[in-house]
Amino acid sequence: MSFKTFVTLVGTFIVALIVIIGLFIFTERVPEGKVAVVYSPSGGAKEVLNPGWHLIGLGEKTTEYPTRIQTMKNNVTVSTNDGKRIKMSARYELKVDKSKVLKIFRELGSQDIEGIQEGYLYTKLFKASRETISKYSLLDVYGTKTTEASEKINNDFAKKVAPLGFIVSDVTLGTPSADAQTQAAIDDRVKASQETEKLKIQLANEKIVAEKKKTIAEGDAQKKLIEANAEAKSNEIISDSINDKVLKKMEMDARMKHGWVTTQAGSAIANP
Repeated sequence: MSFKTFVTLVGTFIVALIVIIGLFIFTERVPEGKVAVVYSPSGGAKEVLNPGWHLIGLGEKTTEYPTRIQTMKNNVTVSTNDGKRIKMSARYELKVDKSKVLKIFRELGSQDIEGIQEGYLYTKLFKASRETISKYSLLDVYGTKTTEASEKINNDFAKKVAPLGFIVSDVTLGTPSADAQTQAAIDDRVKASQETEKLKIQLANEKIVAEKKKTIAEGDAQKKLIEANAEAKSNEIISDSINDKVLKKMEMDARMKHGWVTTQAGSAIANP
């Protein structure tokens, strides 16, 4: 290999290396479903990049934000209105309003979405959860009002973060966990509640049986009344229909069939 060829190869290699390094330093790839804010330590936020490859300046960096829904998870410890502290997992869906990412960056700085979740978003979630759960009893949170509480937290949480540009939806509370003392209190209350419900069902059944008996008795009484009225009406009709003429005819019919009957000195004589 000649010296000239060697120099050409080395030069080509150096140029390729410079290009690769340049591409690494001066280009940025934004994944699908995200946007990126370009910033420099001295100049602050510069512009917002859409998904794809982009050239950036020397020393410039980017922070990405999701424009597609991502599922986030946190744990919050709050108190019920009867003074019981419980720990709950909370899951929610999050994305950012693309038109407000520069505002988010200026307010929260260059931290990534995970940092925002653990900081700003957690604070807002905690406040919404605390304000909502404080209106419910321990049994409410463990029982039938869990879904209702989740909906209220969702609405309050979404309202708190929307002005900055975060879109939150579908907040779901996990099963609360409590210390041993609180768990024992929960078990006792659940047992008492179950006994109360059992008693309510028993009383309701007894009421149904009593109502049924009452209905049957009233039906029987009504039936007897109808029958008595019918009999009285029948007797009245019969009574009204018997008059002197009818009696005379009946007497004549009987004499025609059985003969005349006369009485004499205390004895009856039939005359055919």
